[in-house]
Amino acid sequence: MADIETPISFSKDLKKIINQKLSDPNFKYQDWSNEDLLDLRRYIRNYYRDLTKKCVYCRKDVSLQSANNCHVEHIIPKSTDPLKFIFEPKNLCVLCSDCNEIKKNKEVEDKVLKRNTAYSEYPRSSESFLIFHPHFDNYDDHIFKCEDIYIDLTPKGSYTMYVCKLNRKVHKFGIEPVLLSQSALFDLFNAIMNESNFTKQNILLNKLRAYFIKSS
Repeated sequence: MADIETPISFSKDLKKIINQKLSDPNFKYQDWSNEDLLDLRRYIRNYYRDLTKKCVYCRKDVSLQSANNCHVEHIIPKSTDPLKFIFEPKNLCVLCSDCNEIKKNKEVEDKVLKRNTAYSEYPRSSESFLIFHPHFDNYDDHIFKCEDIYIDLTPKGSYTMYVCKLNRKVHKFGIEPVLLSQSALFDLFNAIMNESNFTKQNILLNKLRAYFIKSS
């Protein structure tokens, strides 16, 4: 089950604004921040903020009122695919300031599929993306989060961690994963015990073994 099952829908008035923008030959992706799109941005932000309550990539809280730590995310960056998917509901969600600044316009689509597919419509499956996609994927299938430590469970999880530098706190402050709190270690052990997929359980076990090897 995907993290976001119900993409945003727009009213007739908002659709009118969107169609006007997309039909305007002078409209550029940089115009996303223009004053006349303020209400639309606010509507998108509030919808996905209320739905997910957290940054879709690092799973940390976003601001409840301010836009400063709750940015509208274009999963396929609006700068790399100008206009095409800038208002596409499945290309939208919210993320925190750190993930927004770090991810920027990094490549998120499978290059082979992108090269062999004429994207007249938005991609319809998880396989089209290198990164975790909240409208197609379940976060816990790809990344295990334990306090400020992130463990990749799949190649997609690994790439998401790379694109957003999810272990940035560890790298910034030199926090070793073995120094997890007791409650965090309990969560990790619990996840291992409850994981029914042998491959995923093995990945978690190997990560845990690596932590204890580092501490010895």
